[in-house]
Amino acid sequence: MLADEGAARYDRGMATELHLDPELAEAVRLARRRAEEMGELPRGPFAPFESTLPPEARELIAGWLRDGGYDEAIARIALEDPDLANL
Repeated sequence: MLADEGAARYDRGMATELHLDPELAEAVRLARRRAEEMGELPRGPFAPFESTLPPEARELIAGWLRDGGYDEAIARIALEDPDLANL
């Protein structure tokens, strides 16, 4: 469900933090540093995600979450493709 529908922030868990093996994490850190040095990534903290969806679209999505339609769609997808069930 949306925690605050006006700001479109979600109270459900979302994949925002990756847990990488140490070698891959180091490669990502080095690539990120190089991208920052080249001006491809901004330095410093990032602003929280703010939805660019119009209020009507946010309400449709919030209703889909509230009425269980989202959970039903996820269950149906997992049945159709078991490899996606654990993502």
